[in-house]
Amino acid sequence: MARLRDRITKIQESGLATSAQAYFDIATEKPPQRLLRDFFADSAPRVQQAMQDAVVALLGALPTLQFDSSVTTTGDRLAALMLQLQVTGYMLRNAEYATALRDLLEIRSREPADFRAAFERLDADGSGYIEMPEVEALLASVYGGEAPPPYEARALMKLMDADGDGRIAWDEFSAALGALEGEGGSAFGAALPALDAAAGTASPPNVSGTVVVTLDGGREVEVDAAAYMEQLRGEAEALRSELGQLQAGEAEGSGAISTSLSAYAQLAVLTRGMSAEVKEAMSMVVKYIFKVPDEDGGERDLERDDQVTIEQDKMRTLCMYQLVLGYTLREAEAKGEADERLGR
Repeated sequence: MARLRDRITKIQESGLATSAQAYFDIATEKPPQRLLRDFFADSAPRVQQAMQDAVVALLGALPTLQFDSSVTTTGDRLAALMLQLQVTGYMLRNAEYATALRDLLEIRSREPADFRAAFERLDADGSGYIEMPEVEALLASVYGGEAPPPYEARALMKLMDADGDGRIAWDEFSAALGALEGEGGSAFGAALPALDAAAGTASPPNVSGTVVVTLDGGREVEVDAAAYMEQLRGEAEALRSELGQLQAGEAEGSGAISTSLSAYAQLAVLTRGMSAEVKEAMSMVVKYIFKVPDEDGGERDLERDDQVTIEQDKMRTLCMYQLVLGYTLREAEAKGEADERLGR
């Protein structure tokens, strides 16, 4: 009843709500710190690790207690980064769906033969396709024979049904779950693709300030933050390259599947089905978050050429918040929460 009264009040104040507005309400109904606290209390450890990996990959692993610096960039770059982080959070939720299904099917490698065997087990009627009743039967095994929540079956179907014909063909199944054929090899180099793609379209933010580095023996020295950040990035890239080579070698030898969500990132698959309403809500959230003082003492929207400076630790929190927002929006989309709030 309270929710209905709130909805009536909003309609009276701003007109009939849209799905995008409903998603916006879902994303912003909790204060940032509470949303983050609830997320880290309830989410799977591997999801949390993937998000932390994303922030470290973006900002480096500078020690927060010794790091006295800030990130300076322009309004358009900051807004673009926040949107890309939300998309990454959305993708990680889809990756979690996919890895959960692989676990459920007991797929332990990336060899096509293992995926083919799982596909044929699911295809109970031998039609060559996995259809909704077969997805529901699989999920029912998780719920002790009871019917699963409808949104779970729909979410898995939507993730894998690339052509939208209501059934899952073998090539759709293998692509969605990450079999080696097609786009094979190590998936490490494709980790967090929304952020990797951003690197080719926008320059990284400028970093100013100093870093206090503690050397062996406890002696502290002050170094330029930008130079230190560049050194860390170089070390991170070298480590990433070494890990990629190592993982590729392991994949060739054993076809082992990674348990890291950030190592399972296929851009086309993991953003498949993202609705226009969710995309609009993501833009609305970014616009809502970034307000700057105007000449009259009020607030205005952040403009593309505005210079923005954010302390490093606050930037980390902001990045994590955007990842969790994207994850939350994907969850709400899968559950049909926007339609529920609109009474559809």
